[in-house]
Amino acid sequence: MIIIINILNSGVHHYRMNKVNYKDLIELDEEINHPFSRKISVSKIKKKFGKGIVIKYDIGNGIAIFARDFTLNQDIILTEESNVPGACFIFNLKNDLSFNYIDKKEYNLKRNHFFIELASNKFYCEILIKKNQQFQTIFLAVKDTLFLKLASSIENIQEYMNRALIKSYYILEGLEIDTLQLELFNEFKDKTYFEDILKSIYLESKTTNLLHYSIEKICKNLNTPLVNYNKNRVLSLERAREMIMQKYDKKLSIKEIAYKSAINECYLKKDFKEYFGMTIYEMLQKRRLEISKQLLQEELCVKEVAFKVGYKHTSNFSKIFKKHFNISPAKYKKQFL
Repeated sequence: MIIIINILNSGVHHYRMNKVNYKDLIELDEEINHPFSRKISVSKIKKKFGKGIVIKYDIGNGIAIFARDFTLNQDIILTEESNVPGACFIFNLKNDLSFNYIDKKEYNLKRNHFFIELASNKFYCEILIKKNQQFQTIFLAVKDTLFLKLASSIENIQEYMNRALIKSYYILEGLEIDTLQLELFNEFKDKTYFEDILKSIYLESKTTNLLHYSIEKICKNLNTPLVNYNKNRVLSLERAREMIMQKYDKKLSIKEIAYKSAINECYLKKDFKEYFGMTIYEMLQKRRLEISKQLLQEELCVKEVAFKVGYKHTSNFSKIFKKHFNISPAKYKKQFL
């Protein structure tokens, strides 16, 4: 998706704001070209406007990453336009943001929340950014044809896209960013991941995982009424899942998870499997194994990794790891020595 950014005059909040073109706001620091059409541009905010960095990574397959982290020394209205229909996953990592669209409707995106913004080829949006307020977001832009395939699990997704084509935009309701999402795009803010070809390829795989995971998260939220879960029940299930994501290395009991998630134990066991498609134990084990793969790439022995992810016995960890990944943890680690 092609994004054009400008700073325009506006009467918002009853005072004038200087008209500044996006190209005048930033200065190109460097351009990086990787094989297979991978293009990266790293820009800095000009000193007279503030400080910060903007990274654009065009993966070349209909997906682009925009990592923005800057603070300005004046209030502005950031306007965004797109001439290519598609979807933009917007992850807000800092202060609450207010999005104002062409039909004068406003959407507030809270800190540590995200939403999917569907756009036509005549998309227009304004974002007020206040002086000294850190603006830190991750945008994942996906062309419409690819997005419709990736998001096919979302019921009526074609209808939502059609609405966007008619009125320039359509918002798929936002949700809180969870631990797994934070882990998936944590490296996006690290400039070195864009410069190194091997790291950038790894980053692309994380981008794909983030897209699929976020679509699945939105899908479950949209389809919740169809499976007859009330909002409080869903919040409890999400809290239970988040506890597993964060405390995978602890000895978690169903009783403790249920208590801290404000849900009955019986409902927790039944609804968790139905909602997430796996039992609590299965999710806990999956989480431990995913983390163990990351740790095995570091300077830790198999025994240390087993203990760090919550296994008391190395032999048990090795057995489960090999069954799940079809390779022993020792052989897996050798690949990174």
